[in-house]
Amino acid sequence: MPLPSGEKFRCEILSWGSIVRDTRRLSRIIRDSGYSPEIIVAIGRGGYVPARILCDYLLIHDLASIKVEHWGTGAVRREKAVVKFPLCAQIRNKKVLLVDDVTDTGDTLRVALRHLARFRPRDVRTAVLIHKTCSVLTPDYFLRKIVKWRWVIFPWHLMEDLTGFIQKLKAEGISRENDLRRRLKQRYAIDVPMNTIREVLSIIGEPFLQEE
Repeated sequence: MPLPSGEKFRCEILSWGSIVRDTRRLSRIIRDSGYSPEIIVAIGRGGYVPARILCDYLLIHDLASIKVEHWGTGAVRREKAVVKFPLCAQIRNKKVLLVDDVTDTGDTLRVALRHLARFRPRDVRTAVLIHKTCSVLTPDYFLRKIVKWRWVIFPWHLMEDLTGFIQKLKAEGISRENDLRRRLKQRYAIDVPMNTIREVLSIIGEPFLQEE
């Protein structure tokens, strides 16, 4: 699904604490379903953290990963999802839980499932923290459902996304830190402290321009 028209859409920033709590709740949903995976495969990079937490709560020792690229920084989508780093684990005849953070278009999950099928697992089920109903695929397990599209910023890509958004604003001639903070709130519903804005500017090597 394409992004909403224009450069104005809502973002939701999640905290580390909420991720731990939500992943724990997701583990209960999986456990209550009766499914007992033998190995978890994380879709990198978004699935790394929830997959590791699920390993803990489901008492699963084997964790592997693949890397699928589809979204860039600042809600920029690449043309198609592709497997950049393939699976390097043995899953033949095993029950697998494939984990990501969110389903958006569903293309990442679809490409990952197609890739794992080549290794002939016994069964593969999918789990995400957040499922957007615009996705072409519905995961087997998810905690939250988003009907009205918005961009979700997980804590492991907060700085990446802020960098992408701020670079877009700077390309339009918006450079003063107060203006950047105000435009982030107006366009993307992102309300972050000024210190965070300054940290992003320092990362991209830009000077701090304060109001005169």
